[in-house]
Amino acid sequence: MPDYLPRLADSRLRNMLEFSPAVVIEGPRGCGKTTTATQAASSVLAMDEIEIAGGTTGAMRALLNQEPPLLVDEWQVAPGMWNAVRRECDRRGGTAGQFILTGSSTLPDNPIRHSGAGRLATLRLRTLSSYESGASNGAVSLGSIFAGQRVDAAAEQALSRPDCAELICRGGWPASLRMPLDQALRYVESYVDAMCGVDVRRSIDTPAYRNVETARLVLRSLARNIGTSASVSALARDTAAGETVSPLDRKTLPAFLEAFERIFLREDCPAWGFRPASKKATRARPKRFLCDPSIATSVLRISPRRLLEEPEFMGGAFEALVMRDLRAYADANDAAVRYYAESGFEVDAVVENRDGSWIAFEVKLTRSDHTLAKSKRALQLLIQRTQKAGKRPPSKLVALFGVNAPSEHTGLRIAYEEDGIAIVPLAALGP
Repeated sequence: MPDYLPRLADSRLRNMLEFSPAVVIEGPRGCGKTTTATQAASSVLAMDEIEIAGGTTGAMRALLNQEPPLLVDEWQVAPGMWNAVRRECDRRGGTAGQFILTGSSTLPDNPIRHSGAGRLATLRLRTLSSYESGASNGAVSLGSIFAGQRVDAAAEQALSRPDCAELICRGGWPASLRMPLDQALRYVESYVDAMCGVDVRRSIDTPAYRNVETARLVLRSLARNIGTSASVSALARDTAAGETVSPLDRKTLPAFLEAFERIFLREDCPAWGFRPASKKATRARPKRFLCDPSIATSVLRISPRRLLEEPEFMGGAFEALVMRDLRAYADANDAAVRYYAESGFEVDAVVENRDGSWIAFEVKLTRSDHTLAKSKRALQLLIQRTQKAGKRPPSKLVALFGVNAPSEHTGLRIAYEEDGIAIVPLAALGP
């Protein structure tokens, strides 16, 4: 595809096809799964465009008899296809690179469906990161930070506050990247309509819970609590905020939370501890995030201009934007994103590699003397706690910001180290 926008997942997909018989690409609808998979596929089977005669094993096997890697797009439309692919992988002796499956939702547990362990590897794809969309030049890479390199980069300017507001509200949807802003905002609105009106209802087992307006209430509650560790009961109470309805009960809200997770619309951030099996981290509530910050602004009907007038909410939405980007950059470095919270103290994000090396991030929308001082205090306190616990120190401490304060000159050296802490704008961070 000549207009294909390269993804960080491209190289990971190629690598996985070298050792796994099949790769399942999961992620929210519209994030580019099919387009990305097509780059690596030799043939394509679109399950939402065909009818399988009787759904028999023989019929499915015949469909799979195409040049590998065969892309089976939206496999969950025909749930039996999962086992058919797994059996075909076995029949071909476990040869790597036979199939790519894409899906915008996971199916409820089914005792008949095999787990696919050893045959189907999973790749998570998200909406475009700032680096992939071109909003970041990637001058400071997460990989170089893990390698211990000093942070030092120059650029013309960081994002302006209106630029940042537009980046949040537009989101990272490939289809709307080049649209005028008003069209991009309508695109996200229609996306939310489709999620609440179709996809969520399909993914909930109990018919009594398949209510479009209830889905919107839950989504609005998640949007209002974005970047917080709000409990299920707090979310339930919040569903009635400003509405002429009663809060949802303890059964209804979890059903919708699970549905949002199945269609990859929500992706919470778990807590992190100095030890892999930390009980305190395991017991801590996750922070609430949606797959893209534009979902939050759209469901609350907040435009970029209005977002600028809501600095507190914009701060939370910016943290959601950063979390989306960090997850993409972490995936590219075989790392994972968590957050640290203990005894009333919190650090926004911790990116940990498999070898145990880690980077701590404090996230602030605006770079100013006050916010930098606040970030430094939090990161230095984390170092003190690390030393007290006798654990490995971080590879780097990072104060990540979005925009400069109005009094700051924008032509400064945008990424540098000060007091042992890297100061990096989102517009310079990359994989």
